[in-house]
Amino acid sequence: MVTAAFVVAYTVWYLLWHSDFTNDDLDYLVIMQHTGFWQFVLAPADVHYAPLHEVLTWLIYHISPMNFAVAVAVLMIFHIGTLIYLACSLRLLNAGQASGLIVCGYAACSLIVSGLAWWAHAEQRVPYVFLDVCAIYHYLAWLRSGRGAHLWIAALAFVAALGFYEKAVLIPFHMLVIGYLSDEARFRTQLRKTVWPPMLFALGSAAFILAYLHFLPASGRAALPVAIRADLEFVKVLLAGAAGLGIEAVHDVPIHGLSFRLAGVLLLLCAMFGWSLWRGRGSWKILPVMLLVLLFDYLPIAVSNRIAWYGLELPREYRYHYEELQLVALFVGIWCARVAAASVPVCRRKLVWLAGFTLVLAYAAINTVNSQMSRLKPLSWLWVMDHSHIYLEHLREDLAGIRDQAPVFENDKLPRYLTLFGFTPDTRTLLPLFEPNVRFDDAASPRYKVLQDGHIERAR
Repeated sequence: MVTAAFVVAYTVWYLLWHSDFTNDDLDYLVIMQHTGFWQFVLAPADVHYAPLHEVLTWLIYHISPMNFAVAVAVLMIFHIGTLIYLACSLRLLNAGQASGLIVCGYAACSLIVSGLAWWAHAEQRVPYVFLDVCAIYHYLAWLRSGRGAHLWIAALAFVAALGFYEKAVLIPFHMLVIGYLSDEARFRTQLRKTVWPPMLFALGSAAFILAYLHFLPASGRAALPVAIRADLEFVKVLLAGAAGLGIEAVHDVPIHGLSFRLAGVLLLLCAMFGWSLWRGRGSWKILPVMLLVLLFDYLPIAVSNRIAWYGLELPREYRYHYEELQLVALFVGIWCARVAAASVPVCRRKLVWLAGFTLVLAYAAINTVNSQMSRLKPLSWLWVMDHSHIYLEHLREDLAGIRDQAPVFENDKLPRYLTLFGFTPDTRTLLPLFEPNVRFDDAASPRYKVLQDGHIERAR
């Protein structure tokens, strides 16, 4: 618990000092200022229809406008909730002492920082990940206790997840697979009794998909061969990132073939698979099923317009792999419960746990270095977030020093890294987010000017 708390504290520190609102974040906030509440909440954003995401955006801005610490606090509530539910789920999966190590490893992975650093992206996915693990846990708890309250909570989590991210349609599938692997014998003997909750939820997923396809405008689709190739690439990059051997724009993963690091990951998976075969009891299927679940989970983005636009470079954006990491942690927990823990004699378990804890600390150190290296690599996403933080912190500090009730500025373009998508191209669109009474007049005297580093000076 102490180690997990330390890792979470580091994550908070990193987000507060090396990230800020940028790009899509600013675009959503500008749109919010020029539309009514319901229009903002109910309107789709590109290919996404996520009304609860828009509600959360509206709430965070109106609680404390442009205060990134408040935005991070909201994200961390969901993230800490994910860690708690993940630990509880691993306990139900009988992972034993390994559950603490898995939770710490999950929290220490650099994919967490990559997923949380871009706020608009994280605000959609962090609640989804929390609600995914929540639904899985309560389904597992229902399988054990039979208490109907667990199913009601799982149903609420599923419905709420649909309001944040369309990928929530896969939650019933996650519930079914994790539930089956947790107690295969019961599923074989009481199939109808065990599968009806996720199958009922799956009907809700089907209804959501039909409504989504009907109401949202059609967008581009990747060709089938490209989609299949991209699906495999997503899984390849995820495994490299989750192992701590890959990081965006630095220790990157090659598009074609294997690298030394990827060969190491493949060797580790083969060793785990061989160990599973040796242990027997049907445990050989855990890793193949994990790979199939990951391939199925990446399928929506593999066939999307994102792949049609960006091709096989897209899987190398590590922020897309955050939303799969909790599934990897759960499968590792199942593997430890059925294979690793059963292989360790009781007299050596403390020694093995100490070795595992040392490995987790080393893993945390490697991922910390990876995040810092990526942040220093020009044009990586973490570099963009870091420079956005520097610009907006300078802007906040200097705006706080201006005493005018309605300060006058001259308009100027924003740095390219702050507005990649062009909806917030200049200070005339940005500054009203911080100071609603700001006025713009390039000929006024005196007037202020925002420099390219975010500092403010009197225009000459």
